[in-house]
Amino acid sequence: MKTTASIIAAAAAALALSACGDGERTATAETSVAEAEVTTEMPEGAIPDAQLEAAANRAVANASQPQDGALAPMTGNQTSTTAPTQ
Repeated sequence: MKTTASIIAAAAAALALSACGDGERTATAETSVAEAEVTTEMPEGAIPDAQLEAAANRAVANASQPQDGALAPMTGNQTSTTAPTQ
């Protein structure tokens, strides 16, 4: 729980909301291990800045979490440096 709170706090601190051309709005957030950008062309009346920022925060928090299989051992010819278990 403490790690998740730290990630969200870091994401909130690194959050930037910018206006792009042609009515496009973008919110970005980043942590030490991930970066997320959420873009919309919807007007602020339809998607408030706070909602856009929240989406960027959720995206970076999700991207910062380890994914299943991300740390899976490699297959092939590998030598183990650990002693076999008895």
